[in-house]
Amino acid sequence: MASLFSRSSRALPYFTGATGLAAAGATYYASRRPMLLDSAQNAPKKALSMPTSMLFPKEITVTTVEQVNHDTKRITFSLPGGDSEISGVPFGAAILTAHQPTSGWLPVFRPYTPISDPDERGVLQLLVKQYPNGRASSYLHSLSPGSKLTVRGPIPAYNWAVPMSPRDIVLIAGGAGITPIYSLTKGILSNANDKTRVQLVWGVNSTRDIVLKKELDALEKQYPERLQVTYCVSGPEGKPDAPSLGDEAKYKKGYVDSAVLKEVIAKAKKEGVWGDEKGTKVFICGPPAMQEAIAGKKGLLGGEYGLVKKEIHAF
Repeated sequence: MASLFSRSSRALPYFTGATGLAAAGATYYASRRPMLLDSAQNAPKKALSMPTSMLFPKEITVTTVEQVNHDTKRITFSLPGGDSEISGVPFGAAILTAHQPTSGWLPVFRPYTPISDPDERGVLQLLVKQYPNGRASSYLHSLSPGSKLTVRGPIPAYNWAVPMSPRDIVLIAGGAGITPIYSLTKGILSNANDKTRVQLVWGVNSTRDIVLKKELDALEKQYPERLQVTYCVSGPEGKPDAPSLGDEAKYKKGYVDSAVLKEVIAKAKKEGVWGDEKGTKVFICGPPAMQEAIAGKKGLLGGEYGLVKKEIHAF
């Protein structure tokens, strides 16, 4: 027994030395290997996906709240799985928010389109305008860092297909209806395989309501050949006798009317093929009265430009 113990003791330094060298080698190899954050093993999961998260809601947590103007807040949420998840909400699509009012039996549901990218890790961001007596918007405006929000979705949106050749489309937004229009615009422009050119018209009451101007300016600068934005200001600043709003090609006084549509449609037709491969030429989101005046049965698009229902997509 003693001799056996003696032999084992003599072999121990060699064994431990070999083990140490192997461990050191493994550590060095691991340290020299590139970290594959987006490999199949580390690929982020979608926090929201149909039909699972429509049937089983998720809770997202407020991280920051920014007051953008007098009635609009930018609210940033963290996803349940943190940086291991992406929202997965497609460009132009919406989520369904829910809350239980203190003075009511039934929950309040409202759709909101995120302004964050679908593949942004750990984050979902909403731009929320508060309306007078708006139950959902008022609740969202009451949230602060640490607050939880119940969400479902995503709600299916327009299934954009990348055209095989360059195309031109017209996007029209009214007020808070900018969010799906902005989201779709980002999705189109950020795709390296998509050569679609976008004419975007945004009708607002005042210049302070241009709550995504910085973001749109950045997109125009990044994609000067593919995006042109026109703002229509209808409030006091947009009266004929009001001071100039600046570049008259970009800032129009008044509503999104026939003259504005004529101008942007002419630009869309000038470059090449107007409309995507499904034949949709105009995308619109705004207050009901605006959508009816522009895209309704007796609207400008049908009456003056001969567009039929299948050529117009209303969010």
